[in-house]
Amino acid sequence: MVNVRRKIGGAVAAGLVAAVAGCAKPPPPPPVVQLPPAPVGHVYPTLVDVPPAPRYVRMTLAQRQQLQQAFNVIGLKSALMVGALSCGQQDEYDAFMNMYHPLVLDDQHAVDAYFRRIGGRYAGQAKEDSFVTLLANNQTMGGIGQGGVFCLNNEAEFKTVMSLGTPDALEAFVTDDTPEGPVTMPPPVVTTYHHYYHKKKPVAATVAQQ
Repeated sequence: MVNVRRKIGGAVAAGLVAAVAGCAKPPPPPPVVQLPPAPVGHVYPTLVDVPPAPRYVRMTLAQRQQLQQAFNVIGLKSALMVGALSCGQQDEYDAFMNMYHPLVLDDQHAVDAYFRRIGGRYAGQAKEDSFVTLLANNQTMGGIGQGGVFCLNNEAEFKTVMSLGTPDALEAFVTDDTPEGPVTMPPPVVTTYHHYYHKKKPVAATVAQQ
């Protein structure tokens, strides 16, 4: 009799436990993991190391700053071109060039003139070609490292630079510090030197001979 009561009592207890468990609230669902939005602005490092000049090339601090700014603008242009070719964003790149064409052209002339000063007419052009190729290759590898968000990042960069609207704002944008630091390029090997003066932009126009 005692055993029967124990069995009945155990069954009732089990039933109560099951009933209580059935009335309990279900566990909350796991939190939804949301991917962070694509970063806006400075997706690519725009601070580009300027190849060092021979000792006979003299520039003031202001001229060095202007030259650095020119290299930064050309570095941004290169990064946007790499992204445009990889992500089918040619229209965005064309819009960027149309808006900032005078500034980009002046800065390109300043970069051209600098390479001529540190390498001469022919060797300087070869050094500039090598610099541009290495810069684009480094930016391409950086894009590969971003994986599937690369095109989103590039689109965000286009939107940011187009929202700036003025050459002065773009120059301030590329002069600011960037998250990933400067794009470091190997220094060129200087062989010859010739006089060369560029009239439009006196960025690297002051050359003093010892």
